[in-house]
Amino acid sequence: MSSESDYSTDDCKDVKAEKRPRGVQQCLSTEMGRVLVAGSGFLADGYDLFVIGLVEMIFEAEYVKTGIITESEYSWAKGTMASSALLGAVLGQIVLGTLADRIGRRVVFIVTAVLIILGSLLSAMASPNLIAGRGPDQVFVQIAIARLIMGFGIGGEYPLSASIAAEGCTKRRSGTLMALVFSNQGSGYLLACLVMIFLHGTGCSNEVTWRGALAFGAVVPGLALPFRMMMHESDDFEKVLKQREAHQANVDSRKTMKRYTWHLIGTAANWFLWDIVWYSNGLFSQDIAQVLNVFGEDLMGKFTKKLIIVLCMLPGFALSVAFLNKLGRKNLQILGYVAIAILFFILGLGYNWLKSSSPGLFFVLYAMTFLFANFGPNTTTYVIPGEIFPSQIKATFHGFSAASGKIGGVVGAELFPRLDPKSDHGKVICLLLCAFVAVAGALFTFAFTPRYAAETLEVKLPGETVGYVPLRWQKKDHASALQAHSDASDATGSDNASDGCSVEDDTHNLA
Repeated sequence: MSSESDYSTDDCKDVKAEKRPRGVQQCLSTEMGRVLVAGSGFLADGYDLFVIGLVEMIFEAEYVKTGIITESEYSWAKGTMASSALLGAVLGQIVLGTLADRIGRRVVFIVTAVLIILGSLLSAMASPNLIAGRGPDQVFVQIAIARLIMGFGIGGEYPLSASIAAEGCTKRRSGTLMALVFSNQGSGYLLACLVMIFLHGTGCSNEVTWRGALAFGAVVPGLALPFRMMMHESDDFEKVLKQREAHQANVDSRKTMKRYTWHLIGTAANWFLWDIVWYSNGLFSQDIAQVLNVFGEDLMGKFTKKLIIVLCMLPGFALSVAFLNKLGRKNLQILGYVAIAILFFILGLGYNWLKSSSPGLFFVLYAMTFLFANFGPNTTTYVIPGEIFPSQIKATFHGFSAASGKIGGVVGAELFPRLDPKSDHGKVICLLLCAFVAVAGALFTFAFTPRYAAETLEVKLPGETVGYVPLRWQKKDHASALQAHSDASDATGSDNASDGCSVEDDTHNLA
């Protein structure tokens, strides 16, 4: 494998280069070009998953406060619209991630964009007159179905964008570029707030605002779709395909999955725990924002408060991109968990005093939980599974890890509203529970996340697309396997042996 991966193979370049505009070809061959195309999906992910919360504020003003539907009816509709996208994402992460390891990244990456476009447009076209006599509740049902489709596409973006970013650059830069791809999620949050503020602020009706905001979710993937259609498979995945054609044992998916079982437990469990905190925090963030008695309680005031919270998130993304390699993935994840736990404990235990005596300090401390979320586990739970798993199972195991996270989000979405976060006592319980879950995440990271640097991912054995990163209790056996391979190479003079040699017998049972 070459030391610097070019996102298209040389053969593919020769065949299709003439069919592309030269500027586009040059753009897609650069690391930044790949980041922009892969990051477009995460921008859409951030936008679509965040904008629904803003749209729900309009629905509440339009239907609940006017007495058209009851609070309990809307509570059911609100939960259905939110959970449908999460359910779709779980299915998409598992199904599309698995397909990407079988049929290739490019085709599935195109499918995810089409699904997001379709789901966004269908959401915007939800009609209250589809079934006579049903009223506005059928709008919510149609949106939920459309968001199920959209969520399926968004789910596929997680393993696909991670695989494309990791396989499209050198190992030294993979973590930084993956963090940069993931940071587009924050850009999506920001874009959602700005679109809503613009539409509402320019005098658009509530209906035009929510329909326009939902339809806008199709813009970014629509712009990215032609570029995705021009992309080629990565060198690493092309290498896997050739090894499969030669029936080489080192790319056997079942053996590889067995070897990385404990790694998957670590990435999936951490993502599950983290998303309990992340989605739960998002659910009661508006209630927390009420501590700052500014901007008013009309729709524009609520949108502005959301914008302020989003602006507090963005520095964390930038810090992750800047310091991921310097601090290390495991260290950064533990740092984020610990900082978040401390902040939530302070907020929970000192809630009454902070709220009455220093609401500004309370909001600053709460905003810092979002900073350390993105400068910590929100970024690293995405990056680590994208780096440590080899290409033959990378999208599959990243998809399973991400799906575990979304399931954690569903758990949080179901649990925290039952704690009555609108009351002061409920807020205290929610804050302290988030603190305890963050502590559990730090402990789980310490036990089941490998400590590695970018250089550790360099290929060490024939047939690898990424260097094996052992967990603490696997290091001795892995070192022995590497030494045995080195001794065998010295003895036979086969340092440059072809891919797929017998080292698989030495290495595939290390886990």
